Amino acid sequence: MSIGMNIFVMTLVIVSAILMLTSVVFLAVFSNLIDDSVETQANEINKQIVMNFEGYINSVIETANYIQFASINMDVGKDSAALDELYRMNTEIKKDVVAIFLFDSAGRRLAGPAIDFSLGGNVGKCAWFKSAQKLTEIYNFSTEQGSSIADAKDEQVVSVSKSVDFIQNGRETNGVLLIELNYDALTSLAKKTNLGEYGHLLILNDQGKLLYSSEPDPSPMTALSAPIASEIFLGSRKATLNRTDMFINVNTLIQTRWLIATVSNINEIKNAMNRIAFILLVIFFIAIGISALVAGLISLRVSQPINQLKKAMLTIEGGDFSAPIKVSGQKEIVALAHSFDSMVRKVQELMSSLVSQQREKRKMELQVLQNQINPHFLYNTLDSIVWLAEHHRNKDVITTVVSLAHFFRISISKGEIFIPVEDEIFHVQSYLTIQSIRYMNKFSYTVNIDENLKKLRVMKLILQPLVENAIYHGIGDEEGEIDISGTIEGDFLVFRVRNSGYGITESTIREMYDTMHGGHDRPSIGIRNVYQRLKLYYGDQADIAVSSVQDESTTVTLFIPKEIQAEEQL
Repeated sequence: MSIGMNIFVMTLVIVSAILMLTSVVFLAVFSNLIDDSVETQANEINKQIVMNFEGYINSVIETANYIQFASINMDVGKDSAALDELYRMNTEIKKDVVAIFLFDSAGRRLAGPAIDFSLGGNVGKCAWFKSAQKLTEIYNFSTEQGSSIADAKDEQVVSVSKSVDFIQNGRETNGVLLIELNYDALTSLAKKTNLGEYGHLLILNDQGKLLYSSEPDPSPMTALSAPIASEIFLGSRKATLNRTDMFINVNTLIQTRWLIATVSNINEIKNAMNRIAFILLVIFFIAIGISALVAGLISLRVSQPINQLKKAMLTIEGGDFSAPIKVSGQKEIVALAHSFDSMVRKVQELMSSLVSQQREKRKMELQVLQNQINPHFLYNTLDSIVWLAEHHRNKDVITTVVSLAHFFRISISKGEIFIPVEDEIFHVQSYLTIQSIRYMNKFSYTVNIDENLKKLRVMKLILQPLVENAIYHGIGDEEGEIDISGTIEGDFLVFRVRNSGYGITESTIREMYDTMHGGHDRPSIGIRNVYQRLKLYYGDQADIAVSSVQDESTTVTLFIPKEIQAEEQL
């Protein structure tokens, strides 16, 4: 494929991708904003309806509480006329109250208007009566009663019942207070909300049974939305009912445990989204057409001089560096052609220089990391020498000073980075001698190194930081043991530093690995310093492993490739 065609295709692809991504992002953001707006609006509508119902229900409960309080000292047997008057007066005051009754525990009417003769004067078998006796601490709301039980009243009602205590012939006894509410007065609260075409409001009891629907008969949408609302119980959901997109939001009335479900029509919103998507699609194809025209013109202007330069480069690639580069057209490409010739001549020189610089940089990084090891150790040791001298422990002073001299002699090693294993071990033993005196012989140590290992050369200062960690973090202030060993295992030199103690947890081991890999910036540079220097010189083959046995020991193991033994291999 020619350069011009490549430019043409790439331009179309990039423009198409940008337009497509922009359209998708716009639709996604717009759709989310619309969804959030619909959900917020539905929640607010539902919340307002619930507040209206709860306000109404609370007023009914206040009426019931007032009746209880006003009749607390009345005797049903002696003051029946006054009690009937109290019930009648509250019935007349509250237009939505159909009737108020008081029944004894057997279901016989004690106060209130006469009841329907078909009940035989006893309502003990009614559902609302049983609920009141079963759930004595709350008001029970029910629509199962249907029509009023009051004689000569044929109104559909909602029964509100509660178990109450009253006085009868001087004795305190228990019965049921019943307030009948006008069903239409209660449901009229649900008829003032516009939920769009086919939108409606549902009231369901705590068992999910439909109590009321604002949809006029016949109600095909209610038959589909009511089962969904009973499943939601609390929250919202989108649903498609009779090919119409609806948003169902459900909340619960605290006092009655009824579910209030608003079913809103969002079909118009979906249609609007489809129209926007169509408009974006039209814009997309128009933009692609314009882009194709512009890309074609640009590709012709750019591809011709590039093809000339390409032919010249192929000639040079064949080994003919004397072939002239003749390019005309875009001045940028002409300038590029002039620079290409000088670039070819300098490539070899620059690559050689780069290799040399990288070698020196690697050596400098290695030297810097080595020089970081334990600058504070000297200060601590000198403090210990002063303390020993003040306490006239001259032999320990001499031993400490000699060990310190050996320690720094090997640390310096005449500037060498790699020393024999036996020197590295001697360096660690000097360090342990100083620390043993400093810590009053609170720990003991053993060193076991394979004889075949001692003459091999390794990078210096790889064991002392691990021994330092073993003393400070492994043993601490307790008495313990430190074991240092070195062997040849397969293609690796393997060194192990083991300390007794409480051990460490798996999470601590993971944290140590994270520290080695640069995940934490810790004040301690010990194990991280060793790990980085090993990787810097020996490469990915070198590694450090940490293992621990709880309440027994912790072991740090170094793996060094056997074949890398000298600094000259950097």
